[in-house]
Amino acid sequence: MAVARSGGVRLVGPNCFGVQNCDLPLNASIAPGSPAGDEHGGISLVTQSGSYGMAVHALGRDEAMPFAKVYAAGNKADITDAETLAYLREDRSTLVICLLLESISDPRDFFSAARATTAVKPVIAALTGRSAAGKRAAVSHTAALASDTAIRDAALAQAGVVRGSSGLAMLDAAKLLSAQPLPPGGRVGIGTNSGGLGVELTDLLDIEGLEVPELSPALQERLRELLPSYGSPRNPVDMTPIWSRYAELYPALVDVLARSGEVDIVIPILLARGGSADVVDGLAATVSALREDGNAVPVYGCWVTERLRQPQADALQAAGVPCLPWPERTAAAAGVARRCAAVLGRDVPVRRSRPVPPLAPDADLSDPVQAQEFLAAAGIEVVAATVCTSPEDAVAAARQCGYPAVLKVVHPDLSHKSDVAGVRIGLPDSAAVQRAAQELLGLRPGARVLVQPQASGVEFVVGGVRDPAFGPVLMVGLGGTAVEVLGDVQFAVAPIDVEHAERMLRALRGAALLDGVRGASPVDVAALSALIVAVGDLLVGVPEIAEMDLNPVLATASGVLPVDWRIVTSST
Repeated sequence: MAVARSGGVRLVGPNCFGVQNCDLPLNASIAPGSPAGDEHGGISLVTQSGSYGMAVHALGRDEAMPFAKVYAAGNKADITDAETLAYLREDRSTLVICLLLESISDPRDFFSAARATTAVKPVIAALTGRSAAGKRAAVSHTAALASDTAIRDAALAQAGVVRGSSGLAMLDAAKLLSAQPLPPGGRVGIGTNSGGLGVELTDLLDIEGLEVPELSPALQERLRELLPSYGSPRNPVDMTPIWSRYAELYPALVDVLARSGEVDIVIPILLARGGSADVVDGLAATVSALREDGNAVPVYGCWVTERLRQPQADALQAAGVPCLPWPERTAAAAGVARRCAAVLGRDVPVRRSRPVPPLAPDADLSDPVQAQEFLAAAGIEVVAATVCTSPEDAVAAARQCGYPAVLKVVHPDLSHKSDVAGVRIGLPDSAAVQRAAQELLGLRPGARVLVQPQASGVEFVVGGVRDPAFGPVLMVGLGGTAVEVLGDVQFAVAPIDVEHAERMLRALRGAALLDGVRGASPVDVAALSALIVAVGDLLVGVPEIAEMDLNPVLATASGVLPVDWRIVTSST
């Protein structure tokens, strides 16, 4: 690095297989030959792993995929991932970016670069090392749930980077995106000569969030005119094994479906003689005619035929119609392609966090009263509460706040109060309060009790943690004492806006609780979203906060109310 810097030279790697520029062409790598370029551009592959990268690179060559750039990052001693993304974002030859990464350098800068890049071109990532992510030692529920993997995955999704389950799945999706127009929606039309394969592909597409809709009566009638009497025009459109008409039916079905306005993607399943040269020629001509007519519905081939027909698959791909073997790979790639298309063109405003009051040098946020006052100053109102040191004071406080009352133990060693029976709820009178206070004060020497009125609502948790890689990170989920057991949480890099906060809430497995279930009233989603945003602003504005929880936050139709809070500072 010192030598490179002295000469004004940037360093790739070390420990990498090199760089390829398919436009020039340039092969400055140890790979035997570079993949084919294309005048219209292609895939740019960024790989951290040398040997794995070479394997992916070789697969791309074998399947005649158009490449623009191949960049092996290696140990990334100099050029960062953010710089690489910024370069590829501006590179006209790069249509799709594939990232095969073991780690992310400068994660916060990478997050910003990825947000800007995914708005203009697809970025697909396959990351290894997921099982190695560890849990951090934590006091709050948020930090306990915030594994490195969970935060990394959330940050990538927030930035618009679409995940591939493996290097192969990533390249499969890139093949579709580099060869065909972006899918404008998630409706898929299937043409098949096998009912069983059509059903399997339908099921797999459903897992990917794509729909195989039943076609309109008018469209079915038009298809019925093409099909044999025993075929099915519903979708999947099943021509049955009438192989003598494959060369006629496959192109005709693709053409009718693509022009129907009822589907956004067309997938012909090419089984056995469906992979013959005359079928391939007809499909290639049909898709070419669609493009000449301005029709942008993508066509993906699902190739299920014997190996000896591979030259026909290569010919179809050379004509711009990508083919993937078997429904599983086809469905997975189509799902990734649709998710990439869904984030393109979106507005990515950079929201600045709302100013919050700084933390006083002598503040002790482990004290619930000081934490309550600090939150109030930041615009986060919590339930009224009084800290008491004797049963008599607790009775007086309960009388003032009203019955039923809630008592909670306060002690630095008892962060999870329910683990030691440190919470008493529904106390109806002064006698119950006095008895509970005596028991709680006896749990530890120096213990105090927090007295507050009882409230009810749907329990959520809103929290945050200062991640060493991505900085301030928010968490929201279903709250209460079982939050770590349920694990129904969502993360996001702060700051966020209210729209993103609501998307986090709607992504929870228990999101139905927001709209009311079994006669319950819906909760005030706007107020809950505003609270999430405020917590994010607090994390950004007060760097001393290491982790925090508002748990539970009771959400009702009339608003939200945090009834328990915990803030850990870097000096705690």
